[in-house]
Amino acid sequence: MTAATLGFVSPLPPVRSGIADYSADLLPALRAQIDLETYVPSEARRAFSSGHEAVLLQVGNDPLHLPSVEALRENARRVPSILVLHDYSLHHLFAAAFLDTGRVDEYARELERSHGARGRALGDRARAGERVPVWDLAAWEWPMSGGVVGDASAVIVHSRLVKGALLRERPGTPAFEIPLAVAPAPECGRNEAREALGLPRDRVVAATLGLVTPAKRIGKLLEGLALLPAESRPLLVVGGAVPADDPLRASVRDLGLEADVRFTGYLSDVDFWRLARASDVSVNLRFPTVGETSAAVCRLAGTGLPVVVSDVGWFRELPDRFASKIPVGGGEAEAIAETLGTLAKDEPLRLARAEAARAWGATRSPARIASAYVRLARAVLEGRAPTLALHARLARAADAVGIARRGRLAGMDRGPDGLVLAALGERCAGVLPAAFTPYEEGEEG
Repeated sequence: MTAATLGFVSPLPPVRSGIADYSADLLPALRAQIDLETYVPSEARRAFSSGHEAVLLQVGNDPLHLPSVEALRENARRVPSILVLHDYSLHHLFAAAFLDTGRVDEYARELERSHGARGRALGDRARAGERVPVWDLAAWEWPMSGGVVGDASAVIVHSRLVKGALLRERPGTPAFEIPLAVAPAPECGRNEAREALGLPRDRVVAATLGLVTPAKRIGKLLEGLALLPAESRPLLVVGGAVPADDPLRASVRDLGLEADVRFTGYLSDVDFWRLARASDVSVNLRFPTVGETSAAVCRLAGTGLPVVVSDVGWFRELPDRFASKIPVGGGEAEAIAETLGTLAKDEPLRLARAEAARAWGATRSPARIASAYVRLARAVLEGRAPTLALHARLARAADAVGIARRGRLAGMDRGPDGLVLAALGERCAGVLPAAFTPYEEGEEG
């Protein structure tokens, strides 16, 4: 056995990956609590063969993680393994790694491994040359994470929604909710940050930060901003690369928002956090979603920013005391306008929400999340990380009679209602065996 007790597999900087950045934030706190050795995904097989007591793998929906997934499958629990599942759906990973490189048989086998007979049928269609982009059309129905989850000794997820989805699909796997760590952002005074970015000191600033993609719904955000009287609008700063010919720029002109919207272009890490410090509100809309947790939203809240998010997926789990949730679809622009207008004019409300967001982030410090990782690793090694199979059977029975079933709540298609199923499973104290919990919300220390 090597001196390190834990093998830690993850992309690491300078690789441009959110998971690489996240691991870099978490590793110093982990190293303070447990001996470990790091490996990038291409070294995952070596991590399993190096004599570690356990191997922890950070995995997301990107072909970058294929070597980690393959090493986990080959290990087949010979070495205790902990999978940190950053995305419930891994379908893009397998489609890009297998379909896009001509490895159709491997794609089909992985489909069957995750989805059984229906996966085999879809795989046969792929072998026949048909390409069905179910990863976009029905991502919740075809996540392709089941086989990977089944290979692990324990799984860490970051939301109740995904924990509930695993209760439904893989009840025999020990799955534990440990939130994303919220690393402290670089310090910078508000006025100093505004001066560096050329922003006015006397105006409320709402920022949307990160990659500018259609899923961020910035078009809807512009529509909502335009519904406000000019004197009531915050200054909206779009932090991210937007080409000169992008339709968003035309929308700004067409909606008469030239004085109310600024595009920054690509932001360095320094300027990203300057903009966060310069802002009064963060707007991070997202749809569709397949259960991912936004590290950017977590860190922005941790800096003390009220957040405005879409009322979907993990974002629903954010506390109302600092998160405003915008319904997707009818009335979306109007809800955006009402929310931004209220936050822009009500400084006491913004300050109260800022303090609530900061306190929420403090409960997710890297040291606290590292402690939860270590507790889980020790529980796995000592056989104290039970499956939730009994709890899951109860939840599935409730689902069979229509409780939390897709489409049954208020006529909405909510996908796997992880919030309800997870709550059903966990509120069985005294009836079913107590579940091991490595992280408690609001715990001290």
